[in-house]
Amino acid sequence: MSDQTRISGVAFVSVYVDDYKKAFKFYSLILGLEKQFDMGDNACFFKMGPNGLYLQGLNKPAEYTPETMRSGFALSIQSASEMYEQLVTHGTKMIHEEPMDMGHGDFWFQCYDPCGNIIEFLGGK
Repeated sequence: MSDQTRISGVAFVSVYVDDYKKAFKFYSLILGLEKQFDMGDNACFFKMGPNGLYLQGLNKPAEYTPETMRSGFALSIQSASEMYEQLVTHGTKMIHEEPMDMGHGDFWFQCYDPCGNIIEFLGGK
C-alpha cells in the first residue's frame, strides 16, 4: 500500500433522511451543529470540528433497530450526561436508559434522530 492510498481519517459524516426539515431542526437546534452551506433545497453541510456532517433529505425510510446492520457514527461531546438530558428534554427517542460508563472517564449512549438513524455520543460524565 502506498502513502497515496492510505486512509488518513474521516473527511465527513453523511446522514440520509426522509424528512429534511425535521432532521435539520434536530441537528441544528437540538444538537447545535452550525450550517456551513446549503447544498440544494433538501441538503446542507454542517461544520463539525475539522470535519463536517452532510445531511440529505428525500430518501426512503428504512426500519432501524439496535440489531440492524448499518453504518453509524459517534459524536464527541464534553458531557454525555448533559447531552443525554438535553435530548430527553426535547423528546428524542433514546436507546439507553442512561449513559454507560466505558471506563477511563468515558461515557457512551445511543439515540435515534427524528428519521430513525442511530446516533452515538461519547464524552465525559
